[in-house]
Amino acid sequence: MWSAFLPVLALLGTPTPPETVLPARAGQTATLRVDLGTRELLLNREAPNLLTLRTPWGQVQTRPSGTPHRDPAYAGYFGQVRPALLKVKVPAATKPGRYAAHLTADLFVCDTGDKLCTRRTLKLPVQVQVGNGARPGTLTLKDEHLRPSRLRF
Repeated sequence: MWSAFLPVLALLGTPTPPETVLPARAGQTATLRVDLGTRELLLNREAPNLLTLRTPWGQVQTRPSGTPHRDPAYAGYFGQVRPALLKVKVPAATKPGRYAAHLTADLFVCDTGDKLCTRRTLKLPVQVQVGNGARPGTLTLKDEHLRPSRLRF
C-alpha cells in the first residue's frame, strides 16, 4: 500500500541546483566557487561547516567564512558568507573530456521563519570539463536547496 506513495514523496524532496560544469585545462588549477545565497536561513559560525570537492585527481576542502551577524541575538551566525573557493590541480597528462566529480556540503543552518536548526548534508554533481577553456565554475546554494524537506499530507 505505502509503495504507491513513494513516487509522490520523492517529488516533495528538497530541490537541488542544476549540475555544475567546471571548465579546466590540463596542467592548471581549476577553481570552483561556492556561493551561499541564503536569505531566510542562517549559517552557524561555530559549527563544523565543511565543503569538500572530490575529483578524479583528489579532494580539496574548505570551511565557509564571513562576517558575524549584526544582530546580537544572532551573533553565533554569519551575517554575510564569503564565496568559498575550492581549487584542484588537473594533471598535465589529462585528456580532454568530461570527468565526474561532486561537491559535498555539510552545513549547519537555522531557518529564521520556522525556528528550526538542522545539519544539512548535500552531495551535488560537478562535471569537470577539461579542454581549452579555464574559468571558475560557480555553484550557488540558496534557501530552497538547504531547507529540510517538508512532507505535507
